[in-house]
Parts: sequence; C-alpha cells; structure tokens
Amino acid sequence: MSYNEAETRYHLIDPALRDKGYDDASKLKLETPAPVEAIGHKGRRRAGGGRTDYLLCVQTPNCPAPLPVGVLEAKKEDADPLKGMQQAKSYAECSRFHVRYVFATNGHLYGEYDKTSGLQSGPHPFKEHFPSHAGLTRRYADDTGIALDRPDAALLFAADSAAYPKKRYYQDAAIRACFEKILRCEQLRQPCRVLLALATGAGKTVLAANLLWRLNEAQGLPKPALFLCDRDELREQAYNKLSAAFGDSARIVANSKGRNAAKNARVHIATYQTLGLDDEDAETASFLSAHYPPDSFSVIIIDECHRSAWGRWSEVLLRNPNAIHIGLTATPRQLRESRTQTAEDAQITANNLKYFGEPVYEYSLIQAQEDGYLAACEIVKRKATIDAKTFTGEEVLKAGPIDARTGLAVGVEQIKAQYIARQFDDELLLPERVAAMCDDLFRQFCLHGGPEQKAIIFCTRDIHADRVVQQMNNLYSLWCKQQGLVAKDHYAFKCTASGGRELIQPMRGSGERAFIACTVDLLATGVDIERLNAVVFFRYLESSILFYQMVGRGARIDEPTQKYKFWLYDYTGVTDLFGTDFITANTSGKSAKPDGGTGGGEGEGGEPPVIQIAGQQVSVASEGRYILSRRDGRDVKIPIDDYRREILQRVLSEARSLHDFRQLWIATQKRRELIDHLLGDNYSPELLRELEEMQDFDYYDMFAHHGYHAQALKRRQRGQAYLDRNLSWFESMPGDSAIVLKGFGRQFGLGGTDALETPALWDVPEIQQAGGLAALKRLGKPAEVILQAKGRLFGI
Repeated sequence: MSYNEAETRYHLIDPALRDKGYDDASKLKLETPAPVEAIGHKGRRRAGGGRTDYLLCVQTPNCPAPLPVGVLEAKKEDADPLKGMQQAKSYAECSRFHVRYVFATNGHLYGEYDKTSGLQSGPHPFKEHFPSHAGLTRRYADDTGIALDRPDAALLFAADSAAYPKKRYYQDAAIRACFEKILRCEQLRQPCRVLLALATGAGKTVLAANLLWRLNEAQGLPKPALFLCDRDELREQAYNKLSAAFGDSARIVANSKGRNAAKNARVHIATYQTLGLDDEDAETASFLSAHYPPDSFSVIIIDECHRSAWGRWSEVLLRNPNAIHIGLTATPRQLRESRTQTAEDAQITANNLKYFGEPVYEYSLIQAQEDGYLAACEIVKRKATIDAKTFTGEEVLKAGPIDARTGLAVGVEQIKAQYIARQFDDELLLPERVAAMCDDLFRQFCLHGGPEQKAIIFCTRDIHADRVVQQMNNLYSLWCKQQGLVAKDHYAFKCTASGGRELIQPMRGSGERAFIACTVDLLATGVDIERLNAVVFFRYLESSILFYQMVGRGARIDEPTQKYKFWLYDYTGVTDLFGTDFITANTSGKSAKPDGGTGGGEGEGGEPPVIQIAGQQVSVASEGRYILSRRDGRDVKIPIDDYRREILQRVLSEARSLHDFRQLWIATQKRRELIDHLLGDNYSPELLRELEEMQDFDYYDMFAHHGYHAQALKRRQRGQAYLDRNLSWFESMPGDSAIVLKGFGRQFGLGGTDALETPALWDVPEIQQAGGLAALKRLGKPAEVILQAKGRLFGI
C-alpha cells in the first residue's frame, strides 16, 4: 500500500532533503488554514487542513532568518509529480510565494519550474538530482544578480519583530519582493519606488510594521521612517500596529505646544491633514515645511495610495527624493474598463503605476479566500423595477415635486430634462422605492440568518441614509412585535460625516445593539468590523476603486462568532465591476466626485434641493445569486446555475454513465481523487449540496440525481433500503459477518459515504463486538467484501 501525502513527506521527502543539506531552518513547512466556503448563513471552514508544502530557503552564516527561494509541493507516493505543474500555474505559484522555483515530488521523482527561464523540466530522480541547499543558494544568486555575501544583502535575512511572530506567508513574500527591488535600485543607483497590492483585510499595516522593523534591524533606517495615511481611523490603526513593534519609538505626528510630538521617534505616523498636505490654498504644506526639512526620512510609506490623489501626497515625496518610497494599495491592478470610468480612478491608477511602477507583489481577495484568511462571499442581486424607467422633466412636474428637505414646492426651473436610475436618491428621491428596497432587504436578512446581523448599507447621500435608517428601524420594530421580542437599541443608525461614529464600537463588539450602519462612504475604509455579515449597495457606483474598498469591509473572518462568509446584496448592479479590466488613461480636467456619480456625498450645505415625488408603483425582483470565485486569474461572480452546471460537467467528464459513476464512487481512492480535483478547481460539493437544499443526501445521490437523472434517496432512506433489499444476502452468511455488513447500512444512514471510509467505523460497538474485519474474512478478502457491500448499497 502506497504512502499518503503526510507519510510521503515523513518517510521519503524529509530524509532526502536532510541529505541535501536542508535543515529545519532552510526547509520551512508552509501551512495555511483550511479554505472557507459560502455554506450556510455564516459560511464555514472546509473540513480538513489547508495546504502543506515546503518553503526551501537560502541561509548564510550569522544571518538571523532564512530566505525562501523555492516552494516544494509534496504529493502522495503514487501521484504523478508533473500533474498540475502547468506553466501558467507554476508561474502564478512563484508570484504568490515570491520565489524563483517551484518543485513537486512524490518522494521518488520530481518536476520543476524555473521562473527565470520560464522552463519546466522533469520528471527527474528525487534523491539523485534534486538541488542541494548549496546548489540552490548559488543558483538564486546567479539568477537574481544579488550577491548574498555583500553587507547590503543582510536586508533579505533580517528577522521579524517579536510583536508579530505568526506572520502569514504572503506578508513575508511581499516584504521580500519589496527588499529585492530596493537592492536592485540601490545597485543601479536609481530612485527606489515600490508598490505593494494586497486585498483589504490581508494585514497591510502588520506588513508595514514588520517591513520597517526588518529595515531598522538591517541598519536601513539611518533617518526616521514616515507612515502616511488619509484618515484618523487609519492613523490610529497604524499607531497600534507600529507601536507594538517599535514601542515609544513609533509616535503620531501632532502639534504639541508648537513642537512636533513625534520629533525623536524612529517611525512617524501622520495624516495628510496633520502635515498640511490638504491645504489647496497654501503654496507649501505648512506643518511639513515647518518641522521637516528636505530629506528628513529614510523611508516613506503611503497607505492606501490608490485613494490619494497625486497632488496630496506628492509634496512629501518630492521633498524627500532620496528616501525609499513605498505605496500600499488594496486595489487590484486589473480593474473594470468602463465607458463612464471616473476621471479620478484613471488619474489615481495612472499616477500609481507611473510613479511606483508595476506592483512587485499582489495578493487578491480570492487568493485570501482560497487560503482561508478572508471570508467567502455570496452575491444576491436584486433590482427595483422602477430603475428601468426614465423620468422626463414633464413627468416629474406633473407628480407634484417638493424639496425633500423642506417639503416646499419645487419650481420648473429647478427640474432637469430627465432623471435616470443613477440619479435616484441623489437628485430625485422616490419614497416608495426606498421603502420597497428596505422591505426586500429586511426579508433577505430574515431568510439568511435573521435581522439581528451586522451589516453596512451604502447609501447615495445623507438624506437617503436618513430615510433608510427610518425604514429599517420600523421594519425591525414590527418584526419584534410579531415575534414577541423586545427591540434592541440602535438597530439601524446613520454613520456619516454628520454623525454616528460613536456607534461603530458597539457595532464592532456587541451582539445586543447597533446592527445596521447606513453610510455613504465614511465606512468604506479604515473601519474593521470583523463580525460584519453583509455589505449592501443601495447606491450606484462607477468607481472600481471605491467598490473594492467597500466590498472589503465584509471580508474579514471572525472566529469567535464563526463568521467565515459575508453576503453581498447588490441592488444597483455594482457587482458588474468584478472581473474585467480597467484601462488607465491620460485624463485631464477636473476630477469627478469620488463615487463617479453626479450628486453630493456627506454634508450637504448649500447644495441644490433633492427633488421628491411620490405615488410611484415599485417592486423588487431577483436578478440571481452568485458565488464570488476566480477564473483565469480574475475575480468573477459566477451565477449559481453556471456553478451547478460546471461542477456537474466536471463529474460527467470522469464518468459517462451512472454505472461508471457508481464504479468510481465505490472505489475509495478514485472517489477521493474526484473530490480533491473538484476542490482543487475551486468547486465545492458541499456548497452545491446546500444550493440544491440536499443536506440530508449523500454526495453520491446529489451527483447521481443531477448528473445522471437517477432517483435521489436521503442517507437514511438509502441505508434502510440497503438493509431491506439484501435480507437474503445477509441470511446466506455467518451471523457475525451479517451484523458487520448490516452495520454498514446503519452507519451510512448516519454519515454517508465518509462514515464507511473512516477508521472509526471499526470502533462502532455492534461492528466491533461482531469481530469487525475478522468477521468479514469469513466471506473472503475484506476489501472485496466491502466493495461488494458498497455496490449493493449504491446500486439501489
């Protein structure tokens, strides 16, 4: 019997690597959490573990930490080492782990991909030809042009801060990618500009803390470092993370009695506003110029640089041209190409790429979900029927328009020629539309976990948020009365620039109040609410950048509440921003508003009136449910019907008929390979079972029914039918053998196929007392008897 993957690592791979000079420090075991799946109201972690591979590291004498340069994927002993090593996949793996080489081995043979040459090779004998530690070290130095014995190369081997000993592999990969570019730029005497792109929730601030710590340890901070962000929330978050590593040497920039409170710190943490960078009337940034002469910093990190127009952060960079400039962004490089793309999106993205260059490391939302670091997502698309209508100015006038704020009549001179859906709730307020969308959303909450869940509703403007708060609170009060419950405080609340921030903390930490935050874009960034269950879009968007930020609010996992999934309720088609390219363009002229729309955001003094008309008929219709996944390197939403069809086609490609499928299913190894292949291609049988509402059925019956049109039996039904229809077979054998085989039917009824393929089967009292495997030996070889029993079980 061949070794499984864990046994192959222990008996075959580990000894060979030790012989090749890879000790425990240069052969790091890489383990990730189990992937998350959009199962149930809160999702779940997939049963079993995550990926377990090796990071092969270069280690030189007197260096505190090893340097990963290759990843070795362990396969079970009888697996083909070349299977799955396609060039595109291997290149992606090199990028994900930021290594030069990808290897795969079953302990006897190995395959290889070399990122430098772009070539694959193998299979080769593992023990005889696998590169030694010394050989891989020389190869890495030759391929990168980095002389590892030079003093400046110590940067690559610096250890992390003790404050963050459990770093995630992608954070380490991003730091190493950053350091390699720094070394190359220094060797070429070029300005050092680095861009890192990681999904919201991936821990960019922890990454920054370790990055600066390693630089400091490698004598790379002869002058202070500056961490620059654009919101107070981000500044506080940065201070908490950076001070955990640097202690009192990390301080917030502030005016303290005419002095800079961070003057003697190693790490300065500031907002644009603190430095005076947002003062458009001043020729120079006042606080910056008063307290920081040119070339004050060794390193400048721009947090969330995609959101910060060039004119706001350029001043601090231009005054420090010799510093290392690092941009952190949560926005993927590939965004939506839109005919109506915002000028701001185009300008920001163009400035990022022009100034920093292409990202040296990228880690997407879907990759983080596959690794089990961020929550899975299910998309529910809904649409108000009235959104297909265009209102002419004449129709608005006939409807008796009023100013939504004052209730006063609106004159014809204040009415536009026409209003389309993107102007609803912004320039044209339709009370019936607000009520219908809130009512529909509340029903969705009741269907998917209950109304007392944490959610953010993104509204169009303050006046819209006020009305959504009112509707949601009324719906909740009625629901509580119907259920005989006491309504909890602050169920729905407005959280915009005009107020409501004080309820963010109870929303984050309490299960007893503050559930639904209605905002415009205040909560788009800088606020982490791990237990957030849903993100809702009642507003239209054209900005891909802002959209990704908003979606990221729900992506964090919350272990205490077992939240591994978030719902994305889309009432305005914003999820169409997933998956296609955003083409940067040279754009001149005044930037559009941040949301790409036409109306106001938070704070509305002195603006034209919002026109309100009543008496409209509005209903809300379904536009489908989707799974957020990854196809061909892109984040895409997959319609549930397509997901169902794709997974079934994958099964049908393995077995053309029901008979073939049954034969595959009863062969344990083949069945497990099928499930592993599905999971490896990001298809979840458990998710399909939930979507089909077949939780009481085994995977066999689900696939047999939908793929081969067979009658589906629930687990208990199939187990009982096996017992009822095989009475003569049981009577023909010794009593203890019959007890064991009857036990198979009862165990299947409880746990399905998995219950028949676990060692715990033989510990079931009735089976153990009857003799277990020994009782089956009376009928022949136990493996053949078990196969026959499975054939009878699944043949019903």
